[in-house]
Amino acid sequence: MAQNWLDRITTAVGVVLLNVMLVVGLLQVVSRYITFPIDLNWTYVVARTALALMTIIALPYLFQNEADISFLPVLKRIITRTDQVLLVRNILMAFFSATLVLSAYRATSVSGDTALPMIEWFKVGWAYNLIALSAACLFIVVVLDTHKRVTEFLGRTNA
Repeated sequence: MAQNWLDRITTAVGVVLLNVMLVVGLLQVVSRYITFPIDLNWTYVVARTALALMTIIALPYLFQNEADISFLPVLKRIITRTDQVLLVRNILMAFFSATLVLSAYRATSVSGDTALPMIEWFKVGWAYNLIALSAACLFIVVVLDTHKRVTEFLGRTNA
């Protein structure tokens, strides 16, 4: 149930951000040939920010679906017993995600009311909060995956 919930939210946010990037990119290209009555200097910043946010939000989704940077398919071809290596990976990912949550929390308190230069309504602290939320979700997914792997390794089932 939690997996479907995370998948649905991640997919919805990803689709929205991808469409934002598409529209903004289209505006950038069209503005080269057609003069608009408003200044479109902000489109580059919006497209870049949407791409960064989409990447950050996708981290827990990719980890949960074992699509983390093609690590697992390569590992499965090299080693027959991947569980022990994946437990080490999970420990490192848990440390990474916990560090990211702490860093984002501290950065949010320091950033104050700072806004992006060309998008004044978007506060930098919001992005830090999004990073913290995504890293917290990643931490939860890693802990659940580690629990599942340890249970399977010890020979118990969740029946």
